[in-house]
Amino acid sequence: MSETIPAVIRHEGERVLLCAPEVGLFAGTRARGEVLVAGAELGTLIVLGRERRVLVPDGVQGRIAGEALERVRAPVAFGDCLAVLEPLRTDGASASPTAQATRAAGGGLVLRSPQSGRFYHRAAPKEAAFVEAGSSVQDGQPIGLIEVMKTFTHVSYRAKDALPARARVVRYLVADGGDVKSGQPLLEVEPA
Repeated sequence: MSETIPAVIRHEGERVLLCAPEVGLFAGTRARGEVLVAGAELGTLIVLGRERRVLVPDGVQGRIAGEALERVRAPVAFGDCLAVLEPLRTDGASASPTAQATRAAGGGLVLRSPQSGRFYHRAAPKEAAFVEAGSSVQDGQPIGLIEVMKTFTHVSYRAKDALPARARVVRYLVADGGDVKSGQPLLEVEPA
């Protein structure tokens, strides 16, 4: 199990900058508009060969501003900005934090990974993807597979939180065969 370390916080007006807590190699992928809350994983930092998960510190939440954060083992110094969060704006007082976290960039909706592992769009390399952009999905329908230690688990679309019972697929947010973390967005959808 890897260690965890909170990101360093800097404020710029209403925005919160999440910065590198140490010198190392940072890897992380976060999309513009994605909501991060306290305890969410920002990415991983490799320091002297040891992997540490960088977490959003307590009391911090917001939506990723600016361009997508996509770094693969990028060198960072202490205090380098890893992500910029803008304050959450709610359309209604009844929206729960979980429902807000289901929203993606531009108001789209995302289905998140139920666990960490390797995510596949298809059951076998030469088979068609479970779903494609433009296709409809409904509650309980498989949208991919997650592999953990040679064990494959179906990932199904679930109509919960802000996700509708029936939706149209906008796009996959993870490459076929890409590694995912628990809670990472897998699929962007919109109401059908």
